[in-house]
Amino acid sequence: MNAVANPQDPESEIWKRYLALQLTPAQKAELRTLAEAEMARARQEGVYERLLELGGKVHLEYDIEELREDRD
Repeated sequence: MNAVANPQDPESEIWKRYLALQLTPAQKAELRTLAEAEMARARQEGVYERLLELGGKVHLEYDIEELREDRD
């Protein structure tokens, strides 16, 4: 008989693989520290203010028509 794993069962292979991929609390804390440092750097460089100035408008330095020609 070929048994199919129940994904709802916390002892199933699916859950074991999922749990094995999770970060440890120490890894989460380290990544949080790195993210906070990057946000502080961006804040100091005025990135957030610049994004507010742009108001969702993106200005590309490339010619869109030229880029589209490359697809053909």
